[in-house]
Amino acid sequence: MSARPFPYISIAAAAISTVVLNVSNTIQQRHCAFGFGGFQCNSPFSGYGETLLTTTLASFTVLVVSAAIAAWKLIAWFRSR
Repeated sequence: MSARPFPYISIAAAAISTVVLNVSNTIQQRHCAFGFGGFQCNSPFSGYGETLLTTTLASFTVLVVSAAIAAWKLIAWFRSR
């Protein structure tokens, strides 16, 4: 019986998603705000407000899914040892 391989890709996907979420969230908090014109950012990110908001929301969703998959694969890896 062969053991399952360690889930490097699943853990890396969760880690990359965490980094993207932190970077986009930091930029969004420091340079962007909701106003009368919607979600807008100040210089040097003016014009990228919607993109940063979408990136933050999408990376949070990807983080939740990839963390669940990584945890499931890590538990399966521990059980197969």
